[in-house]
Amino acid sequence: MFCVLYVLSFSGKMSSDRALRKQQQLNNLVYVVTNQAKPGDRIVDFCSGGGHVGIVLAHMLPSCQVTLIENKELSLIRAKKRSDELGLSNIWFIQANMEYFTGMFNIGVALHACGVATDMVIEHCIKTRASFVTCPCCYGFIQNTSKFNFPKSEQFKKTLSYKEHMILCRFADQTAVQLPPQRRLIGKQCMCLVDLDRARAAEECGYSVQVISMEPESCSPKNNMIVGVPI
Repeated sequence: MFCVLYVLSFSGKMSSDRALRKQQQLNNLVYVVTNQAKPGDRIVDFCSGGGHVGIVLAHMLPSCQVTLIENKELSLIRAKKRSDELGLSNIWFIQANMEYFTGMFNIGVALHACGVATDMVIEHCIKTRASFVTCPCCYGFIQNTSKFNFPKSEQFKKTLSYKEHMILCRFADQTAVQLPPQRRLIGKQCMCLVDLDRARAAEECGYSVQVISMEPESCSPKNNMIVGVPI
């Protein structure tokens, strides 16, 4: 219910349809995190933007500490204002690129972290042995970097070349609602394969991982969630 009221509080700046979809996205992430979190846990909302995820989590989990990490100053100013209006005392704000964050935490969250930002979040969580709940986005921007090589998992490396993986990522971005249904279906299948590679790589690091879809899937063209828990 709080997700509904919270989204309505800023929905004047977005269409009613978009506000509904944002509410549904928040419901999905919050449901998973609240079922994992324990009193005293430290939760980090990476690429937090205006704080939509982190603020809801701080309200729903008053016994947990929630930290929002975002590199855009204006986004954090908006998040701080929203937090102050709700009177939250268990929430902190850090303006920085996520790679500079070195604190310990128990659960990492990211809603629509673009391209390799999702992989950076998962890597951060694995290094800390924290659980992660991520919803990837912008698959077409995924490419090899100084830190990451794709495919990531040993299983997928045996099957796909880097060039084939890049083609898979390009097709994974073909999920917009205005596209023909068959094309969207192919896009969804490619999304799942890219995220399955991410899941397998995390499993190789000692995690139990699931790739699941948000409900309803219409809440976002990018509706996969990768949920990992250290074994």
